[in-house]
Amino acid sequence: MPVISESLSVWEIAHRWAGYDPDIYRFRLPLLVKDYSRLLFEAIINGDVYCETLTLAKLPSGSKADPKFYIRSHLDAVNFCRWGVRYDRKILKWATIARDDFEEWCEGFSMLLPEFWFPTGWNRDFERPEFGGRALWAYHVEPEEVGGFSVRFDVPGTRPDEILREVEPNPKAPVLKANQKAKINVQRLAAQLWEEFPDRNIAEMLRDERIKQCAGAAHYTDGAIRKWLQQVAPINIKGKRGRPRKKPDEDIK
Repeated sequence: MPVISESLSVWEIAHRWAGYDPDIYRFRLPLLVKDYSRLLFEAIINGDVYCETLTLAKLPSGSKADPKFYIRSHLDAVNFCRWGVRYDRKILKWATIARDDFEEWCEGFSMLLPEFWFPTGWNRDFERPEFGGRALWAYHVEPEEVGGFSVRFDVPGTRPDEILREVEPNPKAPVLKANQKAKINVQRLAAQLWEEFPDRNIAEMLRDERIKQCAGAAHYTDGAIRKWLQQVAPINIKGKRGRPRKKPDEDIK
């Protein structure tokens, strides 16, 4: 029976991927579970896959945010796992990856999607982001309460916490396809709009006429654009659903 959870811990993914029950206690982890754990943490620390509970964003000194959500607070445990020195069960169970982000990573490296999470027959259209994975887009947002945690996403080099500077164009950089340009245009605009309207959910953002008028976005379905928006939605917005409407609302201006 496939797992329908939208997110799983590295512990669960590694066990199920290797064909083991994650809930059975073992004094020693099976070799294949260790290998998958090392592979996943290598991808997390390199920014190839976004980890929901171990962001690569920097935690400013004196911040009220909870440090356990920042990977620099767990570097020893993460590196020991990567190097095969020690497998800390707490960090394996704490590190959580969303199914969409896991799928993006697998397809980016031409790895077969494991059956336990992606049963044969599922048709899941997918595109890998340009400018690196979503993990590299994260930047710190100061939480309202002590111990809170919040990050937002934007294309590296354009974030509010970065000093903008002119960069020489790279002649070896690949030419972006039309769908890649449209995706980046939509995601950059959405990140800016979420700064202005932090409580807007994904459905409301999708109805914003400015999103549809983004360069190239008019040629893509609402489903495709919704997926682009989900990748850069603030943590508190991800997964939030709008109320069913009895009659169509006017477009958000």
